[in-house]
Amino acid sequence: MNVTLREIDRHHKEEYMDADVSEELERFMSRNLDSLAGAGPDAEYASYAIMNADGKLVGFIMVGQRAQNGSYWLSKLMIDACERRKGYGTAAMQAAIQLLRNMPGCTSVQVSYQRSNVGAAAMLQRLGFVAGDTGSDTGSVTAVLRVCD
Repeated sequence: MNVTLREIDRHHKEEYMDADVSEELERFMSRNLDSLAGAGPDAEYASYAIMNADGKLVGFIMVGQRAQNGSYWLSKLMIDACERRKGYGTAAMQAAIQLLRNMPGCTSVQVSYQRSNVGAAAMLQRLGFVAGDTGSDTGSVTAVLRVCD
């Protein structure tokens, strides 16, 4: 599966707001509009459109722009409802991990997800992330992938 990550800047946000998360996943994430509203060059996270090999928008992903103790964060992965279960999510995660691996001082990549989101847990485990408990009552889990020593 081949995908390209295209950074979403303030001039192109409207083009990417229409991607639609499936109803079963709505409870796990914020709306695209809310996520994109806070993105920008001075924000903690950068938004990237996920484009398939034909140049079609299939979703988007948000990645941390600043290291926190050598770790960068993946904040949100959303694949359009009609493009799910085609491998785009895994391919986008792999592309984002590679992007972050090349960031200054990166030693690991972290992602949080809801404990009840078994699909996210399975994908992250396949990619080599190790889940740990956040110790909170929110039901969220933080998973870590070591990318260099």
